[in-house]
Amino acid sequence: MFFYGSDSDDDCMLAPQRRQLRDKSDPLSLNKNQFRQCFRVSREAFKNILETTEFPQTSKSSAIPSTLKLAATLNLLASGSYQTNVGASFLLGMAQPTVSTIFSELISLLEETLCEKWIGLNTQSFNETKKHYFDKFKIPGVVGCIDGTHIPILRPTKDEHMYFNRKGFHSINAMIITDHNYRILAINPRFGGAAHDSFVWDMSAEREFFEENFRNEESRLLGDSGYCLAPWLLTPYRNAIANYGSGEEKFNSIHSTARCSIERGIGVLKSRWRCLSSDRKLRYSPKKITAIINFQFQYPCHVHVQCPQKLKESRPTLLPYIH
Repeated sequence: MFFYGSDSDDDCMLAPQRRQLRDKSDPLSLNKNQFRQCFRVSREAFKNILETTEFPQTSKSSAIPSTLKLAATLNLLASGSYQTNVGASFLLGMAQPTVSTIFSELISLLEETLCEKWIGLNTQSFNETKKHYFDKFKIPGVVGCIDGTHIPILRPTKDEHMYFNRKGFHSINAMIITDHNYRILAINPRFGGAAHDSFVWDMSAEREFFEENFRNEESRLLGDSGYCLAPWLLTPYRNAIANYGSGEEKFNSIHSTARCSIERGIGVLKSRWRCLSSDRKLRYSPKKITAIINFQFQYPCHVHVQCPQKLKESRPTLLPYIH
């Protein structure tokens, strides 16, 4: 009875201690390097998110400040750690259930608030990208590159076969389109890992956008051999290595060099947000993981672009594809 009573007393003291830690905590007081290491964004970007996001208001005296809510969410995404470890941080002082509630609340809020603001295909910015690819690689009309990346997840309890990919693990196959400056123009994380890259592209609204835009301005993308060749999507020649020195082999070499920008961009993003990397697995439902990917792949971005109305209407589909 003595030992049980001691454990109970210790548990009762945790809430006041966490309350005191939260009241005294100020993540913005960290220096520049420590702040970026903890939250993977600059202090200016952190403040910008706070200013542009309308956090729910509450009259409770024990309510957690929006600054700490955002800090806990970003720290969890940046580290790929467990909610218990994030809440136990000396900066936050939160219990695991509190971190879970805050994370679910903020991910949905940030996706709704920031996705339409920072992700989009804007034809007005295409001229700069076209000039870059033509001057450097002599390929006309290129406005970006496309590729798919697998985001590892735990085995889902429902429709497990939709998420088991060809590499032997469960994932979400996210389609990414970037320009030469690693600016993300579009993302489509609606499909499970079993879906092929070309299937995701064919079922996306971005394909319709480029097909229609090609007729007006001849804008095209660069993609690997996993995609089908089209006037608005250039892919490398097949079996061109056998003809060394031929025009096809030279084109493939230039094409591969020009397309490296999206490979580097995805690598930088997965290094910044460790929960997306292959050595971490997101322990959430596919629907919540889709919201996580939408937020992480879109902020902070380099420029402000607006989504066309067609893409806005087709974007919110979150369910995996059905055979």
